[in-house]
Amino acid sequence: MTDQAATPPQREKGLVGSTVGMAVGTTVSRITGVGRIVALTYVLGTAGLADAYNLANTTPNIITDIVIGGVLSATFVPVFVDRLSTRRGDEAWEAISAVTTVTIAILTAATVAFWFLTPAIIHLYTATNHNPDRVSQQQVAISLLRWFVPQLAAYGLIGLFTALLNTRGKFAAPAFVPIVNNVVVIVILLWFHAIVPHPSLAAVQHNEHALVILGLGTTLGVLFQAGLLLPSLARSRLHLRFLWAPRHEAMRTILRLASWTFGFVLANQVALVVILALADAVKPQGAVSAYTYAYTFFQLPYGVVAVSIMSVVTPSLSSRWALGNIPAYRRRLAYGLRSMLAIIIPSAVGMLILARPLIDLVLAHGSTTVSDASATAAALAMFALGLPGFCIFLYMIRVLQSMQDTKTAFRLYLVENAINIATGVVLVHPLGVRGLALSLSISYTLAAVVAVGVISRRIGGLGGEAVARPIKRVAGATVVMAVALVLAISVSNANHGVALLGRVLLALVIGTVAYFGAAAVLAAVDQRSDRPDHRPAAGPGGNDVPTPDQASPGNLPPTAFHERLHEGLEEAPVRLLRPVAVESDHDEEEFHGPGPGSYR
Repeated sequence: MTDQAATPPQREKGLVGSTVGMAVGTTVSRITGVGRIVALTYVLGTAGLADAYNLANTTPNIITDIVIGGVLSATFVPVFVDRLSTRRGDEAWEAISAVTTVTIAILTAATVAFWFLTPAIIHLYTATNHNPDRVSQQQVAISLLRWFVPQLAAYGLIGLFTALLNTRGKFAAPAFVPIVNNVVVIVILLWFHAIVPHPSLAAVQHNEHALVILGLGTTLGVLFQAGLLLPSLARSRLHLRFLWAPRHEAMRTILRLASWTFGFVLANQVALVVILALADAVKPQGAVSAYTYAYTFFQLPYGVVAVSIMSVVTPSLSSRWALGNIPAYRRRLAYGLRSMLAIIIPSAVGMLILARPLIDLVLAHGSTTVSDASATAAALAMFALGLPGFCIFLYMIRVLQSMQDTKTAFRLYLVENAINIATGVVLVHPLGVRGLALSLSISYTLAAVVAVGVISRRIGGLGGEAVARPIKRVAGATVVMAVALVLAISVSNANHGVALLGRVLLALVIGTVAYFGAAAVLAAVDQRSDRPDHRPAAGPGGNDVPTPDQASPGNLPPTAFHERLHEGLEEAPVRLLRPVAVESDHDEEEFHGPGPGSYR
């Protein structure tokens, strides 16, 4: 404890260093996550036992989101950053200590309650399942879920530890530790395969030893993930102490904000339960696993790019909002949005075109046949349609959380979940698991349009040409990439083995070159049009000043990707709110609040 002013998170690395560090860790984590999915499909297949495992293993994540994500975690970083930016050190750490103590108590109580509720949870999931092996699926899922109970506390602590580290400007450890979780689970699955080479519900229902390996082994991965964050916490200058103060003003602030956050996370999880229950009723079996696996692949570009950018931008937004610097807030929001979409838009198109060969390459092995993988590929293609809307919507939610406005976020999530459930019920019968994936794409895309309108009205726009012009270039380059991908993937009809690998790699290389080549050409055209000899000699009123459109950040000469990420920090793009009023960005570096940080 100290009486000095709270020390804000360090800013030496800046936005680029933080983003790249998180992106590297997240990329490796997602790659090992794909390896985990490959191991799951190889060992368990896509039906019966796989459905039981995925239903049980999804539940700790849902409960964790409701308890720690919904009630506290979504408000941790904004509140912690606000206290560290505006309060003295002893006051700030007293508030954070109170929040931490109460959070751990809530996690303990929730974990105990979770144990007793496991049968009811599984019966809820399988309420619409009328397949002959329903009882066997329920029994296996309940047994596995009991072994998964400790994951609730572990995931909750991971969320708490991550918030504390991000608040202190540390991002690497939370991004890298999931790798260990994935590796542990892969090893456990291979061990299980050695014991039960031909798994099925009947084969494992009465094999307690096999269920213990599968259940406890999966949980050990999460426990390792939580434990490996402890050394980073010890080095982070956290002045924490046990402080039971549930009525502390910081707790009141968090609970006030979290009451709405709890509502939208609960609504989100209710929608997920409904979707999984609809999937569990789809025939033939395997829709739950197909949906789960496709959703995991769908989240790869989101997790690597969008989460990294969102996480680094969010604490910075929180600081600027707390200090009342709306122009700097708007600029930070704008370059985060355009940087994210520069990768997400082409990723969505590439995922749509390559869904089938990619899934065949990765999943059609062992217990999973090409026919089994086709359902996952079809679902992934439907998910890909909604990837930009999904990322934009979640980015807008982060923006609202940085404003500490969770009431509006709750209302937006109600819209999204209502659309998701309604379209899911309508589409599941004619389209099966494809309809459930398409319903998610439709719901997030429509909700993103609403969310952008809400945020734009609140802060006076999202950047105008500063966002629109780069996105137009991205769209043009993506069209070129799509044509190149279709031509490249059509060169061969290979659907297995080394030939399929070569087919996919060729398409990826050609598509990547086409995208960045087209983007460079379009950027050069924009740069040429922005040269002085292409501009009017005089601005409004005869003064030799640029017009508002010419002065927007989107018209600045294109730079390398890492330089564009630094926009708003060093280069201070100019924006004209009126034809004769230029807004300076100089004051942005005068902040004494936290620099770019992370929020998960």
